[in-house]
Amino acid sequence: MQIKINPLDTLFFRDGKPFTMGEDSWTSGIFPPYPSVIYGALRSAYFSNHVDELKKATKWNDPTKNLKIKGIHFLVEDADDNVNIYSPLPNDCVQKKGDGDNVVSILQIHELANVKSSCPTRYVLKSMITEKVESVGGGLISITSLKKYLECTNDSFSSILKVTDKVLAEPKIGIGISNKTGTAKKGMFYRVGMNRLDGLSLLIDFEGLDLPKEGMMKLGGEGKAACYKKPKKHISPSIYDSKVDGTMFKLYLSTPTIFRKGWLPVWIDEKTLIGKYKGLKLKLLTASIGKTISIGGFDMKARKPKPMRKAVPAGSLYYFKIVEGDLRKAFEVFNQTAISDIDPMQGFGIAYVGGVHSNA
Repeated sequence: MQIKINPLDTLFFRDGKPFTMGEDSWTSGIFPPYPSVIYGALRSAYFSNHVDELKKATKWNDPTKNLKIKGIHFLVEDADDNVNIYSPLPNDCVQKKGDGDNVVSILQIHELANVKSSCPTRYVLKSMITEKVESVGGGLISITSLKKYLECTNDSFSSILKVTDKVLAEPKIGIGISNKTGTAKKGMFYRVGMNRLDGLSLLIDFEGLDLPKEGMMKLGGEGKAACYKKPKKHISPSIYDSKVDGTMFKLYLSTPTIFRKGWLPVWIDEKTLIGKYKGLKLKLLTASIGKTISIGGFDMKARKPKPMRKAVPAGSLYYFKIVEGDLRKAFEVFNQTAISDIDPMQGFGIAYVGGVHSNA
């Protein structure tokens, strides 16, 4: 099933930093939300339509236990009802430093030869242009361009959108109120980083859960209202069948990914960087993973915070050389598959296979 989610108010999604009113006065908001937030919102939407089944939640007969998020994308619709789909910008896409344009170029893989370095991989990513380059914070790439990127048909792209263009900061200021006196508490002044979406919707692909074709749901902190609706026809991201060849490929992670060994997938040996995975034997050549993020949450049943975990951010990339197997098998194993070591059903670690621009 596929639904489009539109918030009816500002939204607040917490980052991993602790916040205790009275001790802290400011808490930041993030966008997009972590997959676990979407997963929880879908489950809550189901139980709001089946209140009699709420007692089954988190038990062996939980009717939402088979819920699986298969894709999280972003929709931008113009005045003529044209729909553009976006995903997080791959981390090997960079722009000229100080350039205000939305053009990005792709880094290429090079062998790290005759250089002493703490880099654990034998290869690194290098820009092919002479000017200084920088990463694009909060970048989104259109699905049309992402497909070309994965198929290695272009060296640069211009259909780039920044989250800040469509997500407007709208901070909320508040103060704690005493339950006894009904007056303001001393030292309880706070500010929350709310965001308002401007023409941007969430597009969620999932299975294992039946929802009405349209309805309401609570989303994020403070349970802000959002409406959802099943599109009249399935909106295909059109990147599931990318065709590449050769013995090298990259894994593009479209959602944050939690690996038990930190940045490295658990099935890869830390010394040799070689690993076996579902019939494939692969050598990790290099990676571009961005800054690690912290993912937590709140356990409503236990009434306490969930364990904080470190995650590789969306847009991260892993470059592999096939030692045993072929690209057809790699597509079968990895493409549009959640490879996170923890909570893959919630949509963490949804990967896509792409080709490699190489001078290696």
